[in-house]
Amino acid sequence: MNMVDADNEKSDDDALVKAMFVVRKSKRFGEKTAGMSSFSSFKYTAEGAAAEEDKLEEVNPKLITHSQFMKKFVCTAEAKEDSNFDPIAAGSKNYVRSYKRTRAEFATKALTSAATTFEYGGHSGFDATGPDTKALFAQDHPGASGVGTQSNIFTNAFGEDDTMLSRLANIGKNFKNYSGHVMGYDFDTIIVPGNCWRLIRLCQKIAQSDNQVNTPNNDINVNKGLWKLVVNPYWQAADGKEPYIIMSSKARDELNGSLFYDRIPLTIKQDVDVDTQNLVSSGRARFSAGFGDWRHIIMGGADAGTGTTLE
Repeated sequence: MNMVDADNEKSDDDALVKAMFVVRKSKRFGEKTAGMSSFSSFKYTAEGAAAEEDKLEEVNPKLITHSQFMKKFVCTAEAKEDSNFDPIAAGSKNYVRSYKRTRAEFATKALTSAATTFEYGGHSGFDATGPDTKALFAQDHPGASGVGTQSNIFTNAFGEDDTMLSRLANIGKNFKNYSGHVMGYDFDTIIVPGNCWRLIRLCQKIAQSDNQVNTPNNDINVNKGLWKLVVNPYWQAADGKEPYIIMSSKARDELNGSLFYDRIPLTIKQDVDVDTQNLVSSGRARFSAGFGDWRHIIMGGADAGTGTTLE
């Protein structure tokens, strides 16, 4: 059955998911992602001497499995016969709207949980870990032997200007890969909760103003044009809280950082109940969200005790 794509909820849910995740199709029960270790730097070698041997190995494998989501709608025989509007068409539109919203809500929960699991749709225990078995946002992401742990979650508030933004972006640029080499990705995306109006307004200024924001200085705004702002209406911060996320879209894409898989798109089946002659329709989809790396993303404004605090 063909569904009419006619949203009257004004959030562009498809665009929101694509702004946060790499969206792909899947033909399997799950998708595996993994990284590779990297060579160390070249070393001086005397004439006639043998080169130092290096090796490559698979690191941090991660299996992301899909889940099923369903919705049922019953149109009574009387409603179909007597209604002033077409209940079947209305139901079709609502299926599309609900499906798109579900994908965006699920993706948001996965990304913002700051825990190893998250709850959605009455089910708890959805996996929100990275390939190192830590939560996506953690203070102690490990590397290879001899590589110190790294944090990508911080308690520091965003503040009144772009100072903390620049500081965290620099931390992200200096993240080390599994083998301990600095990766050098530029961070370019800010994700904020839909109800944090002050933070939204401040980020809009930082992204567009010619001069530094909220300072008496007449210096240029070094962050102008460098950031894309994503306001997520499905991420609602608690009163008095202003969490935020910054991300490198290039690192996300190249490292398979945040991944969203569509296994089965919205599929509708309809039948007539022979006992009641009601029209019964059922919508079904399968999809998943997971993380193949954590080095593409940083959370700030985390609760005290859950993240690193910069002095």
